[in-house]
Amino acid sequence: MALTRKQSSFTYSSASGGQEYLFDVVVDEQGLISVKNIRSPLGLIADAVTGVPESVVEDMMTSKDLVTQLVSETQVDSGSLVFAGDTYKDATIAAGVLNNTNYRVVYTTPDGTVLTTSLETTTSFRATAPSAYGTVAVPLTVTYVVLVATQQASTTSGTETFAVADAGTRTVTFGTAFDSAGYRVVLTPGGFFQAYVINKTVAGFTIVLGYTLAAATTATVGYDVFVG
Repeated sequence: MALTRKQSSFTYSSASGGQEYLFDVVVDEQGLISVKNIRSPLGLIADAVTGVPESVVEDMMTSKDLVTQLVSETQVDSGSLVFAGDTYKDATIAAGVLNNTNYRVVYTTPDGTVLTTSLETTTSFRATAPSAYGTVAVPLTVTYVVLVATQQASTTSGTETFAVADAGTRTVTFGTAFDSAGYRVVLTPGGFFQAYVINKTVAGFTIVLGYTLAAATTATVGYDVFVG
C-alpha cells in the first residue's frame, strides 16, 4: 500500500459582533496554506473580503501563521479524551517519548470549543475546557496530538509571565533590532483571556493583558514574531 497524505486541515473560530465564524486552514501536499470553508450560522460564505468583518479576516491571517508553525513540528503522541460534563481531563504520555516539557498540544473538538493545556510533565498533561463540557447523556470526544518543534517557524518567540506589579503590560525587546516594524506578532494566552500588542517598533513591542490580575497571581502569554 502506498499511503500519501494529500492535505491537513485545522478548524478555527472567530467572533465579531456577537456572531461566530468558523473556517478551515488547509495545508496541501506541497505545503501551500489556504483558508477554506468559511461559514457563519447562516451557512457558507463565498467571499472572505466582503462577507466577514475585518477582525475575522485578521484572525484568518493569524491562524495561517499558527498553522505554519504547527506543520513545522513533529507529532510524537496522540489520543482522545471523553468529556462528560467535566471541566478538565488528564492525558498520559508514554514514558520515554519526551525528555522535556517544551511541547505543544493541539486539540480537535466536535464544536470548535477551545481547550487549554496545563500541568505539563514528560508523561502527562491536563486539557481544560472553559466550562463543563459534554454531559453524561451526550459525552463529547476530543482528539489531540502532542507536537515537538523540528524547526523554528517564527523569527523569534518566547513566553512572558505577568505579575500584579506589571500592571497588565510587559515589553518584549529583541536581541537584535529589525529593519522595520512591519512584522506580525501571534499571541498565545495561557488561559481563557485576551491579550493584544501595542507599540511595535524595530526594537520590540508591548503585550497588554486583557484583564486585571488578582493579588498574588500570575498569567502567561506566549508570542511568536513573523516577518514577511
